[in-house]
Amino acid sequence: MSEGARVSNEAATSKWSDLLCRLRLSPGWVAAQYWATLLILLGGIAWTRLPDKYAWQVGLTLLIPLMLLAALLVLEAGTMRKLVNDEQGRVGMIHGALTLLVWIAFVLVAWTILGWCDDQTFLWSGYLNSRVSAHLRARILTYQHIQLSISTLIWIFRWIVVPAKVIPPAIASAQWGWRLPWRRLIRLMLNWRWWLAIVIAALMGVALPGRFFAGLPTGTVSHQIWAVILKLVGAWLLAITSWVLALAWGVVLLARVQQPAPDGLDQRLFACLWSGRKWILGWAGWVAASMLFDFIMDALPENLRISGWVNTPVAIVLMIAALVLQVGMTRAMTRLEEKQVRPVWSALSVLVWLAAAVGLWFLLSLWHHEVAEWIVDWIIIPALLIPFAASSARWGLKLPWRRIFSVLCNWRWWVGVIAAVIVGVGLPDLIKAVATGGKASQKAWLNTLWNDVPFLLTMAAWIVLMGWFAALMTKPEPHSQTAADSPPLETGEGTRGNA
Repeated sequence: MSEGARVSNEAATSKWSDLLCRLRLSPGWVAAQYWATLLILLGGIAWTRLPDKYAWQVGLTLLIPLMLLAALLVLEAGTMRKLVNDEQGRVGMIHGALTLLVWIAFVLVAWTILGWCDDQTFLWSGYLNSRVSAHLRARILTYQHIQLSISTLIWIFRWIVVPAKVIPPAIASAQWGWRLPWRRLIRLMLNWRWWLAIVIAALMGVALPGRFFAGLPTGTVSHQIWAVILKLVGAWLLAITSWVLALAWGVVLLARVQQPAPDGLDQRLFACLWSGRKWILGWAGWVAASMLFDFIMDALPENLRISGWVNTPVAIVLMIAALVLQVGMTRAMTRLEEKQVRPVWSALSVLVWLAAAVGLWFLLSLWHHEVAEWIVDWIIIPALLIPFAASSARWGLKLPWRRIFSVLCNWRWWVGVIAAVIVGVGLPDLIKAVATGGKASQKAWLNTLWNDVPFLLTMAAWIVLMGWFAALMTKPEPHSQTAADSPPLETGEGTRGNA
């Protein structure tokens, strides 16, 4: 066995031993997850049966939900704090429990939006099915396939994406309040082991119990009653066990997140975005001006809109401003010491590559193949031309060809382009398509809002993609290790030693 494989196996074994150690040191709170949560649920059921004839009954109706919520906050905060088992920088129990209200509210808002999306699934499926060609509509993108895909996507967001994003900061806030180790949390939420654990927890704690009640009841009445009771008990045990293990595993991974390397890609990405922060703020102003222009155009009479006396000059100004902002942001993000050309030559060089992209898109418009054409238009051409255009913003036409080709051969660049296309193109198009369900609103300003708000995702994806390219282009520089910007977390061995 190689040395790397041996070290990896030792690290994995240490993580599992740390997980078992944390669970063994928290028997009271782990057991309370089972019986206390059951009591809270039974209390909620009893609350729905309370009469409201007398004043004291109305008072109980208002008081019991607050008591149940307080009990739930204390239970979850206490469990998280005991699993972390670190006294350094810990806030009070009440403070840590109250911070969980923010994350609970975030989950409720997200689930409310997803519930609304679930109600609109049949409308969206019919509309999206009507927008594709007859061949795709009959074979691939059928109504049933689209409906199943949207329902599955909603389920993934509800039970995997939202918990994976909320649980780590909730654990940290229960321990340290709002002094959160954001960099460690981000690195944890990018860890594949964390996502794998959430996927397994969602399948074991949500999907599998849901299958218990999928079939039709059979047998005698007594048999059916016992079957329902056993199914409820099994579903309860699976759900709580999955929740406890997910919390403990999140604590283990959070405690073992290493300090970010000073020359790591994530640190270089943050540094590049920070270097171009002024130009990013300029892009925010440009987006606001563009949205304001759209609202004004909707308010103008029809004859002024058609004449072009208003929209054409403003559109030209916005295009020139966009070119200036793009060149300035790229030059600021590319933190290299090589000599750069003047901004005028940078803008003209970028226009050369923009003209090449427009020519390629025009030629591809003659190719009538929807899926392949979309992939070439939005992934292959941008991935190939953006490195040259972005480099021209700094060096003109005297490009560092080897460095650019090294970026083009780097799989991280292609993953970044695909992610940017999904977030900046696919998701906004889906939002605009399903927002109206295929029907335009009678209010012009509402239609403009639905068309412009998703554009924010496009701009955010574009800015991050430019920062990602700059991070890949920038050579790592030696830095001295700096202290963490948050309370340090103990490793598994240290936790066992303290215990």
